Order: sequence, then structure tokens, then C-alpha cells
Amino acid sequence: MNERVMQFRIGLFVIVSGLVLTMMVVWFGETPSLLRDQVYLKVRYSEAPGVLEGVPVRKSGIRIGEVVAITFDERPGQPEGVIVTLALEHRYPVRAGSAPKLTRSIIGDVAIDMEPGTGEEFQPTGKTPMSAPVIEGSVAPDPSKALAAATKAFEKAGDTLESINAAAAGLAKLTNSADKLDNLLMTWHDTGQNVSNAARGINRFIAENEGNFQPALADLRSVGQKINTALDAEAVKNLREGINRFSNAAAQIDAELAALDPALKEIGAPTSRQSPRTDIGQAVRRLNMVLADVSLLTNKLRTPNGTLNSEGSLQKLLIRTDLHDNLNAMAQSANQAFLQLKVVLGTLRTFAEKVSNDPGVLGRGAFNRQ
Repeated sequence: MNERVMQFRIGLFVIVSGLVLTMMVVWFGETPSLLRDQVYLKVRYSEAPGVLEGVPVRKSGIRIGEVVAITFDERPGQPEGVIVTLALEHRYPVRAGSAPKLTRSIIGDVAIDMEPGTGEEFQPTGKTPMSAPVIEGSVAPDPSKALAAATKAFEKAGDTLESINAAAAGLAKLTNSADKLDNLLMTWHDTGQNVSNAARGINRFIAENEGNFQPALADLRSVGQKINTALDAEAVKNLREGINRFSNAAAQIDAELAALDPALKEIGAPTSRQSPRTDIGQAVRRLNMVLADVSLLTNKLRTPNGTLNSEGSLQKLLIRTDLHDNLNAMAQSANQAFLQLKVVLGTLRTFAEKVSNDPGVLGRGAFNRQ
């Protein structure tokens, strides 16, 4: 083969290899921004779970940039946090007041959504990462944590329903006791009427026998004198002690009735009263609040016909186990796909680094095959 032809072929091969290498470095290397007109913006987050370089930045669902750097906030006088540098395409301007929100899906995908701003002017940006201004960002709630919190809430709801059943049983007993109390009050009413009738009868008896009372009193006085002479000092002392004990017992009964009076007043008080002061009043108020919460919960879980709504989202999550199985299977499949993609990207990165460090590798490989 002619040496000049050989040199021409080698030069042509080197030029083609250089072009291919340049394209691979641009598309698979660390500098894809060479072909883009980009501006830079720094966002401060209190925490940035799952954020890596290359995470997309979206505005109204359209990708407008990506994350190019992540550092800790080491500015003096500032609280601890994370500074995330965004590379935004210049053709997609961002209005002032826009808030970059860090979002995470159920399967773990992380993205930064640029919420629309209310300002009339555009957000200032920098031509280089060092000159980029810093704005505050927000972190959306983690869906997995929300699902775990919902599960705990349903567990607590089950415990609450058990407590409500126990409270309802106690309320039934209290209702039965209330019926007995009504009977007792009716009995006391009848007894009061009977006492009133007896008093009227006594008055009539006294009026009819008023003339006989004076001799009877005289006889009673003489009988009392005879009793006084008949009773010794020990008997009188025992009689006085008995009278004193009876008086103390009556005073104690009056004190107990006085202590019970506030509780009885609060039981009969209207529902508009906001601050019960006794334990019984507090218990009745809490029972009313529990019954109101139960009414709200049952209204959400049932249909207008009064039956359980089995087509609701919450009921499906609680009843249908296949939804949980599908979520687990989807998460495992996604994890395996990401692992395989990571291996492929690692291989391509290694190839690109070898070619970028030593472009002659491609030429030597071609000559070795010949």
C-alpha cells in the first residue's frame, strides 16, 4: 500500500474519531451545557433529600433546566441549610417571586418545580454559578411519610371507635340509671303529696282537739318530771351523746349535698356553656365532643342511603390489598431498572473518560484489529 494513501486514511480516521469523541463527551460527559445558552440561579433549602446533580427543573410541567451543583450553606449569619445551583435555559425566563419547590413522587423521583411568581419583572440571574443570586425554596411533603401518617391515623381511628363503643355502653347504663332516677323523683313527689295530706290531717286533728291539749300537756309535763327523776346521770349522758351523733350525721349529710350541688347544676346546664368546672361536667362535655366527631366521621364514610361507601379512596386503601401489592411491585421494578441503567451509564462514562484522556486508544484498537 502506498505510504501517502496510508497517511491519508490514518488522518481521516483520526478526524472522524475526534468528531465521534466530541459528540460522546457532549452527550454523555459532564459538559452538556456547551451547546446551551444558560443562566444560573441559587436556591436555599433547609434540607434537600434526594437532590443530585442532573435533577430536572420544571416550570408548568416543562423542563427548563437542571441542578448543576449542591453545597452546604456556609454563609456567615445564616442558619444551616443547602445551596442548590440551578442552570436554567435563557429562553425560559422566570418571573420575580417564583418559588422553587422540591417535590418527590411515591416511587422516589425528585424534581424542582418552579411555582409561578406574582411579580411583573423577571427574576435576576447570573451568567456564571459564582454570580448567581440566592433565593429561598420550599420542600413539598414526602408522599411516603404522608401515607405512613395516614396509616397511623387509621390505627388511631380504630382505637377511637373502640373507645366510642365503650363510651356508648356506659351511656346506655347511664340512661338506665336516669330512668330509675325519674322513678325515684316520682316516688318523692308522691311522698311529698302524702306528707302534705298528713299535715292537713294533723291540723284538722289539732283544731278539733285543741281543748284537750292543755290537760294533756300538763300530764306530759308530770310524766317528764317523773322520767327526769327516774333517769340517772349515766342514762342522761348516753342520751345526750346519741343526740349529738344524730346532729353530726345530719350536718355531714348537708355538707355532702352541698358538695354535690355544683355537679347537679352543670348536668342541667345548657349546652352553650363552654367551661365546666367539675369532673362530671368535663366528662359529659367530652362525651358530647366524641359523639360529634363520630357523627362527622360516619357522614364521610357512608353513602346518602346510609350504607358504607366502599368506592372511596380511603376505603379502597383499607380494604383492597392488591393496591399495596401493585405499589410494592412497581417500586421493585423501578429499582431494578435504575440499577441496570446505572451500570450502563457507568460503562459509557468509563469509555468516554478513557477516550477523552487518550484519543489514540481508538486508533490503536483499529490497528490491532487489522
